[in-house]
Parts: sequence; structure tokens; C-alpha cells
Amino acid sequence: MAGKVSSGGGKRGRAEVNADPNVIPFIDVMLVLLIIFMIAAPISSVDIAVDMPSSKIDPSRRPPKPTWISMTDDASGVRVFVMNDEVTLDRLGEATFEAVKLNSPLIADDEYELMNQRIYIRADGTTAYRNVVRVMNRLQDKGFTKIGFVAEDRRR
Repeated sequence: MAGKVSSGGGKRGRAEVNADPNVIPFIDVMLVLLIIFMIAAPISSVDIAVDMPSSKIDPSRRPPKPTWISMTDDASGVRVFVMNDEVTLDRLGEATFEAVKLNSPLIADDEYELMNQRIYIRADGTTAYRNVVRVMNRLQDKGFTKIGFVAEDRRR
């Protein structure tokens, strides 16, 4: 890296041209900087008592646990699940409301906030779209307007 031993060839008295960079000065500078930082690091960690002002901002609330509605379509018809519990279409709105209440304990008393929570629907690819719309209509009848669909990421 730093120097080249003569190979015996070439003209006498003339040094051969070497295109390799000389890294020895670079290494010397890096070692000096390392020593300086090793000496200066303990100095910067001096403990000085500082009276910091208290924060007047309330900590942000954690977002509520998402509420899932799953749908499957088989020989017996459409099966609807709120979280992991199977429900009928007639009872879908009430079951969803109870699930949102359980998933959002901080806002369980505020019905307006509960109705503004997003509901996620995931359905089998074989489920007819009309059945998905029926589920959405039942949710809207109960007062849920923020409804999202979940798709499977097949890029992996």
C-alpha cells in the first residue's frame, strides 16, 4: 500500500512511477483524531443540574385497537364474524358497536367518538360483492360511516 520494493527492472537512478495512493498520512490523521475524541468524550458528559420547565401538553392517546369484520361465503351461505365471534346480519350493528367499545376503553362513554372509529372489512375473494354491500349497509344503519377494506399483499 504505502511503498513498493524495487523489482530490479528500470533505469538506474530513476524512481519508478507508482499510481497507488499513499494512505499513511491519512491513517496518521485518523489516529490523532481518535485520540482527541477519546480525550474530549468524557469532558462533554459533565453533569450540570438544569431545572427544565414542565410540559403543559397532555400525552397523546394511543390509537384504539382496530375492529375487524371478516366474511366468508360457503355452501351454507354468508358467514360474518366481528373480531372472532360469528354473528348474524341482523345483529351485526350491535355486535360491532360492542366490539368497538371493548377495543376503545378510553372513549367507551362517548358514543359519537365510538361511531367515528374505522371499521375494517375483509372478505374472501369468492364472496359476492352484494354480500359485502349488505354488511356495509348494516353498519351504516347502526351509524358507522368510516369503513375500510383490507386486501392481502401478495407481492411476497
